[in-house]
Amino acid sequence: MSKRHFNLNRPVHLARRNVFYERAVELLFMPMRQHDAVLRLDHLEQIARLLKTSETNAFFAMRAGDCGIQEENFLRFLKLITDNVRSAHAMVAHEIQLRTDGGFLSEFLNATAEETILPAQHYLRRAEDILQGLWHVLRLAQVSYRNLVTENDTTFSESEQNRYQKAADSFREEVMAAYSPPTDGPADSTHVV
Repeated sequence: MSKRHFNLNRPVHLARRNVFYERAVELLFMPMRQHDAVLRLDHLEQIARLLKTSETNAFFAMRAGDCGIQEENFLRFLKLITDNVRSAHAMVAHEIQLRTDGGFLSEFLNATAEETILPAQHYLRRAEDILQGLWHVLRLAQVSYRNLVTENDTTFSESEQNRYQKAADSFREEVMAAYSPPTDGPADSTHVV
């Protein structure tokens, strides 16, 4: 695709980048303590998909060539966040394997449920640690992100601003319908993420 194509679609890519990022952050800050590990795993998968979409659109918006260093840094930041979410996801997946009767890891280890409690708790704590660190970074990023959005807005013509707003409204509707926190499942206060 030509640079002209990316430049023409830059407002749409930025709208998608922002909406998907903002929804991922909202979901990351939602408490998940009342949900079991399987629902927490699904929740983290949703967040990873949102971040990947945001990352892809950040890349496409940058291809237009009208981006600054903050936009490049934000793309790197998105990758960092995605890596953290995937790491937490892996820890929860390992926890599930150890807590599940008949899980491959429990079977391979030939371990009883009592023997897998401590390693499962270890994976649970690692997931919590990863997410705690991520929450701190996301709080620090709020001002920089808002400044980036404002900076992007100032580069738009009136018609580009209209396209951005229409796209953002449409994407927001789509994202809110498709990506929501888990609402079902048994409460399990021993699983915290």
